[in-house]
Amino acid sequence: MYFINFLTIAAFIAVYFGAMLALFRARRLLGIGAFFCVLSATQFVEAYLAIGYYLQLPFGLAISPGPAALFTGKLAMLLVTYIKEDAPMARQPLYGMLLGNMLVFLLVAALGFDLPRLPLPYAPDLGMMTKVTMLTLWANLALFLECLVMFVVYERLRARGLGLWPVLFIPLALAVLVEQVATFGALHFTFGLPLGLGTGSFLGKLVAVALFALVLTWYLTKVEPLPPARRRRIRRGPREIWDAIRPGEATVHPESRRYDPLTGTFHASQFAPICGHLLAVTTLTGRPMSVLLMSIDAEDATATDLEARDAVVRRVGEALGEGIRTGDYVVRYKEGMFAVLTPGAAHQAALQVASLLRREIENVLTAEDEPPHTLSIGVATTPQDGTSVPQLLEAAERRVGDARRMGPNQVAGMFSA
Repeated sequence: MYFINFLTIAAFIAVYFGAMLALFRARRLLGIGAFFCVLSATQFVEAYLAIGYYLQLPFGLAISPGPAALFTGKLAMLLVTYIKEDAPMARQPLYGMLLGNMLVFLLVAALGFDLPRLPLPYAPDLGMMTKVTMLTLWANLALFLECLVMFVVYERLRARGLGLWPVLFIPLALAVLVEQVATFGALHFTFGLPLGLGTGSFLGKLVAVALFALVLTWYLTKVEPLPPARRRRIRRGPREIWDAIRPGEATVHPESRRYDPLTGTFHASQFAPICGHLLAVTTLTGRPMSVLLMSIDAEDATATDLEARDAVVRRVGEALGEGIRTGDYVVRYKEGMFAVLTPGAAHQAALQVASLLRREIENVLTAEDEPPHTLSIGVATTPQDGTSVPQLLEAAERRVGDARRMGPNQVAGMFSA
């Protein structure tokens, strides 16, 4: 009996979290609205199961698949939304679920009046529906506090340089603790659930959180890896995070911008998502993809005129936007570096593209009466140089160094000396 119950909970966790991660991964194809809609759709079932559906476990414990699988999975998906899309995006499902549950509560309350109804065989339990909607509304209000705790603790732990799994597990566990006090307390006083059920419920949520943190660690390492710049970003405090999730105009964090304000190319934070998506496409189609990493080098290493350097970077970005092929992507990777992603380009074709861009940019760099700059380009191609974002970047950065050693305005590839 216990084995079947364990399998049921495991199936809930696997199906729900697998589907939600797949929808989150497909947000650039379907739009993130589809992910948010599905995230909200399971709320009523989550609350309904928490009220009266508990599976018996050893040692007198019991667990409900609603809180253990659906609620903890929802918290994990809100955390990964915050990590990958930032607070202004993560707050949207919070307000959507809250306003939606307020509307459902009002509609259900309106049905509570003594209205003439047909004597059908099944009569809905409006009293139970009202209690469930009230519980869901209360849980949504508590979700704001839980997310604030989760986001703040995540920022603090990440700033300490801990491994990714504890940085994900600890915030989720603390958010579950807040939820246990707020929501199970409401279940006890409103529906008469014995306090003994709370022990099994809390332990089940912690186990689920540990599993979700493990899956997210794999996801944020292998599927949508975090770029190095994002791991080192400045820690945000509780006030800044609250300002980002409270009602009002969203303040977009610089690292969550889609486009670089100086050059109009994609922002550095978009490199990993775009490159990861293109790598997934190459895996399905078997076609290659190349990364052209371009470094703008000042001949006078002591030059400190930032305004002049910004002007050079801006002109290079404009030239790249005009010179790339249809379907290519330009990302301002670092302060004086650009990355060009060329889906479908084998290594020799990417070298030819790099040579053409080098000649165009060389003209741009020598056209103005400013301190001279040179260009070093490193080309890496999948699958020869790897099949992940870190592997391609490592190869491309190594070849940028090779290009510098070859002389000014050089392109280095797989077979460069």
